[in-house]
Amino acid sequence: MDLVFYSRKDCHLCEAFETELNEFLDGHDLNSKKIDIDSRQELQLLYGNDVPVLTFNNNIICQHFFDKERILEALP
Repeated sequence: MDLVFYSRKDCHLCEAFETELNEFLDGHDLNSKKIDIDSRQELQLLYGNDVPVLTFNNNIICQHFFDKERILEALP
């Protein structure tokens, strides 16, 4: 199962979120794919200043701050 992590460079919230996400992933059979929203204009328009964003099956699980409980609830 893959989670998709949308972020951007020089974003302190993204860095903190990624640290917590990586710690969480170490204890679970999950992977994440990191995408820089600034690499594609449609992602900039979609997420703008709302990063970091974590999705699963194209559904937003959590935004701005890591939320372990929401991730666990979203996964099958």
